[in-house]
Amino acid sequence: MLMASPFTTLPPELLLCVFSLASSHRPTAVALSLVSHWVHNHVERNLYHTVSLSSSRSLLAFIASLNSKPHIFAHNLVKRLSITALGPISSIDEVLKKCTGVRSLVCGFSVPSYIHCAQKLRQPIAPPDTTTFRLPITPCEQFLIALACRDGIDMSIISPLVTHLRIQLTPATTSESVARLRGLSYLTHLAITYRHGLHGNINSIKEMIKPVLEEGRLKVLVIHVTGAGSEAHRKEIEEWRSDSSNLEVIDSTPISPRCVEYPHTQIIAKRATAAVLPQWEQGDDIWDDSPRYCP
Repeated sequence: MLMASPFTTLPPELLLCVFSLASSHRPTAVALSLVSHWVHNHVERNLYHTVSLSSSRSLLAFIASLNSKPHIFAHNLVKRLSITALGPISSIDEVLKKCTGVRSLVCGFSVPSYIHCAQKLRQPIAPPDTTTFRLPITPCEQFLIALACRDGIDMSIISPLVTHLRIQLTPATTSESVARLRGLSYLTHLAITYRHGLHGNINSIKEMIKPVLEEGRLKVLVIHVTGAGSEAHRKEIEEWRSDSSNLEVIDSTPISPRCVEYPHTQIIAKRATAAVLPQWEQGDDIWDDSPRYCP
């Protein structure tokens, strides 16, 4: 004799609460989605809340899934999106156009290739050289990693409404490209990752970010230094930490060399010991629990 499931005696509201809490753990959410259509419909929100696309296969599969859903589905459910797949570039553009409600975005694809492809697909009425390219979405948190930083920092790929931004300095990064970040009116949290010795000494990095600090809006500056962990490496991190309440940048103008202080910027300096993407996927907070504000 078959016994009735104890779940049949529970109120639907209680079941929904249990499923909602359990599905916050992604593997559990995937397992629950296979139980029944009713359960699947109620855990689907958590399945799509955070999406990480690291291969062409996952990228194309995600598009196929979205194409079977209502048009507004991706906008309402996908809130955290990571794209580190190399392509197809046209598919990356399609995903970004569909997921317009994303608040946290990780870009790990080739920016020049994406912009070239996206401009070609959109066929702007104005000539390309007079058309300002912008992302089709406006996340308030953005991470530029790997290929997205290989050719330097391109403002076209950064949301004008971004408040929390993480960038990676590479040999192609110029002081001029970093200085353009001061045009981000809502930027209050900036994280910079660089390899020890890549741009000379620590004062070179400070000079590079000085224009952003001078705007007076930056509340938190997170410095991640990568390297082999030598004594010089450790000293560089300690130098960043030596004054956590004031950031001094050497003003090298020949007329009046001086130190400029930015007392309202909190500095968090540490050795980069883990890859960015796993931290983001796990929801780790690199901003020292600072609150988010999305304009």
